Amino acid sequence: MRALLAWKGWRRVWPRTLFGQLLLIMLSGTLAIQLLSSSIWFDVRFAQVLEAPIRLVASRTGELIRTTSCEVPGPVQAPARYQVRCVDVAPRVDEPEVRGLRRSQLLLQQALAYELGHEQPVRLLKVGLRDPDGQPLVWRSLFGLQVAQAQVRFAVARANGRWLEIEGQELQGWSGESAGVLIADYLLRVYALRLLAVLVVCWLAVRLCLRPLRRLGDAARGLGDNLEQPPLVVEGPVEVREAAQAFNAMQERLIAMVNDQSYFLAAVSHDLRTPLTRMRLRIERLADLQQRERLRQNIAQMDGMIGQVLDYLQSAEHHDLLAVDIDPLLAQVCAELATAQEPLPIQGTAGVVRVNAVLLQRCLQNLLVNALRYACDIRVQVQSRPEGVSILVEDRGPGIAAPLLGSITEPFVRGEASRNLRSGGYGLGLSIARRIALSHEGHLSLVNREGGGLRVTVWLPRT
Repeated sequence: MRALLAWKGWRRVWPRTLFGQLLLIMLSGTLAIQLLSSSIWFDVRFAQVLEAPIRLVASRTGELIRTTSCEVPGPVQAPARYQVRCVDVAPRVDEPEVRGLRRSQLLLQQALAYELGHEQPVRLLKVGLRDPDGQPLVWRSLFGLQVAQAQVRFAVARANGRWLEIEGQELQGWSGESAGVLIADYLLRVYALRLLAVLVVCWLAVRLCLRPLRRLGDAARGLGDNLEQPPLVVEGPVEVREAAQAFNAMQERLIAMVNDQSYFLAAVSHDLRTPLTRMRLRIERLADLQQRERLRQNIAQMDGMIGQVLDYLQSAEHHDLLAVDIDPLLAQVCAELATAQEPLPIQGTAGVVRVNAVLLQRCLQNLLVNALRYACDIRVQVQSRPEGVSILVEDRGPGIAAPLLGSITEPFVRGEASRNLRSGGYGLGLSIARRIALSHEGHLSLVNREGGGLRVTVWLPRT
């Protein structure tokens, strides 16, 4: 057992899915039970193999038993392949635990009772199967792989107290079919068909049991994109209902927590603008022009940060999506931000997509402003497919350090390794763009271009 647990190769054959694991366990258990139950079949088959020889023995010795009274001990004339003698002491069983001994003795008693016309006490001393050389046969004889003969030795009580001991041999005659037919029939009916039936039942049972688990997994994956998705239906077995109720309760707590945080940040950000307005009025009274300008810049930075925080919170909210031709919208955004040095050319068309025009405009503005701030040679490319639209913003700037590509879209993360620290950004532009893409059931990805630069891709589904 320890060697089995220590063997690492089992991981290669062990299924990775719960469906495969449950199916393998159920099939392995069924096969083990089938192998154990085969021993019962072996006993029954052993008795079937011996049935014909025992009946022949009873038929050939019936008249001899009827006419022999054993007046004196000693040998008695018997048919060919038989040895008969009278003994004074009751013979003992040679092998008391021989397979099928009790069943064979019952069969012999019934056969002799039929031949003699009355019940006759019989003691079966030995029964077995032998090959032509006299060697014991077991499983080969059961399948008919070798011609075997039954060896039977029994004793019959006489009225004078003596015993008539008879030993004889008879060929088995239980089957006329070939060994191949017998083996194929056994394997097909006992193993193949049963395992196939168990496989189908196990497959249906496991799929039925795992269906709620798959539904729970789909709901958990969808929770990241849509926190306010419909709750799970509470149905099925007790364990499934409890899991669904726990998941729904967790979703409610997450919604409440996120809403509380959003309301808090929105309230704080909104309330901060009131003192900022008073500060603007007060700095206008300062006589020092240089000090006044520095304070104006600080207030403008604070106001910009508050505005981006509010935009970030708004981007997570769910808005109605309408069928919008985004080509004019994209052209308008590029026209507003284009300069003589960066004309922001557009390649390709998108057509109509279900979006929120205001949020999509904010997303594109953030991406283009980000590119204009840090790079040059900026172009916009649109790739339209039946399932969705990809909007690519490419530049020839410094790109983003590889370790930061996975986290640059997180809130307040800035690419310090490759971006200007005094750019005025707050690390929310890409985060807002990503959340807007997710709110449309799309996604945003970033990759460094060969030869330098960055490619930002926004993918939006058409439906």
